[in-house]
Amino acid sequence: MANAPPRKIELDQAAEAVIARYGELSGDKGAFEEALATPLPTCLWANRLRISPDDLAVKLKAEGFEPDPVEWNVDAFRLPATDRPGRSWLYKTGLCHIQEEAALLPVELLDPQPGERILDLCAAPGNKTAQIAIALNNRGTVIANDSHPGRLAPLHAAIARLGLVNITTTAMDGIDFPLTAGQFDRVLADVPCSGEGTIRKGPGKHTPVPENFRDWLRGTQRYLLRRAIDLCRPGGRIVYSTCTFAPEENEAIIDAILSERDDIQLKSPAESYAGTTSGTTSWQGKVYSHDLSKTLRVWPHKSGTGGFFAAILEKADADSSCPAAPASELDAAAQTVIDGFIEHFGLPLNSFDGLRTIRAGRRLKLISAHHVIPEMSQIQASGLTLTNDSAKVPKLSTEAAMMFGNLATRNIVELTSTERTTYMTQQPVSLSEERITLCDEKGYVLVRAEGVTLGIGMLRPDGETSKLESQFPKNWA
Repeated sequence: MANAPPRKIELDQAAEAVIARYGELSGDKGAFEEALATPLPTCLWANRLRISPDDLAVKLKAEGFEPDPVEWNVDAFRLPATDRPGRSWLYKTGLCHIQEEAALLPVELLDPQPGERILDLCAAPGNKTAQIAIALNNRGTVIANDSHPGRLAPLHAAIARLGLVNITTTAMDGIDFPLTAGQFDRVLADVPCSGEGTIRKGPGKHTPVPENFRDWLRGTQRYLLRRAIDLCRPGGRIVYSTCTFAPEENEAIIDAILSERDDIQLKSPAESYAGTTSGTTSWQGKVYSHDLSKTLRVWPHKSGTGGFFAAILEKADADSSCPAAPASELDAAAQTVIDGFIEHFGLPLNSFDGLRTIRAGRRLKLISAHHVIPEMSQIQASGLTLTNDSAKVPKLSTEAAMMFGNLATRNIVELTSTERTTYMTQQPVSLSEERITLCDEKGYVLVRAEGVTLGIGMLRPDGETSKLESQFPKNWA
């Protein structure tokens, strides 16, 4: 939404320390300081599983936003720092996802390809995992790991909202991620770091970094990168990234690993990216391999974003690949439930092609037919909830409704923009009989607005009209 330019951020002690430490390395200390005093723009990207970037831009403008296309990423848009697109129905229905612009770069460099098996070793909060899953067109295998189960909660929420069926989450220290889980075509090691590149988020978001903590981080980062390389198949790709400016956590880590191993090499990005510079080859009297110039740094005063670092590593012997898992048939009970949904909502018979089901307690979940779930005890979740099939009348979940709703031909109600807000705030909507001509009977119906499926509702008689009771999840509202 159009707003006056945001006022400057008052630089705190942490910001002053960052400017003092990296001002010269930045190439323009004054511009660097000016950028850190400017609020970080909001960035979001289109969920191509549901909407094209062009169509998303139209809807954003209709909601009063002014999206500015990101030059190097065709799916992404910038908004003013004061905008709050997370409150918009476009976000809540999974048409878009919010992610800091500089953080889009690692997956861009990872270059995921359909059919591959990919590991996000340090996944939380899961934005990059979601990018990877969509790049694979919601098929194949993405394993998203983090050391703390609670930190995976935002990813589990994104999986539901965005409609992702090709992700399994695991919770364990990435340093110990088991080699028995098999090798991966590509591994993202977006490692824990001092986080100095996030300082534009505002005062109090970052604290000065003690040297003993940075020393501990460096050890952790080296161990994580070693494990990422071991988990990558011969001929595969590893991307190492951080959101910090510190060469000790960036170029120095890559330099140390290159000196240890002869089965990897640094690779230059296939294209140039606006606002980036090459990595440094020296810092505080230490000289790194000239190859470090193949790495990328994102500087706030050059890119208008936060700070980031990324490096592409490729493993030797490029003539092998990870085998695909055979597709699994649906069990009879799951097929009965799915057939019921197909009939009730008039879905095409091939709607569930390329998918299979698994059970998680009382929930029936959908996953990509060729998704390989590793055999390990630390698995947290796989796939997307379809329904609670122990219910007398199975109800399509909100996330599945959003995924399949636009294919439906019956038991659908269309809402106005005002009614959409009413429904999404869990209030009932009164509908005349002429508004429900696509409904064969009272009961569960799909709810749409502006051609977008919002979720599920319960349609009940209410005198001469019908009442639509919202089933929109309370924690999404």
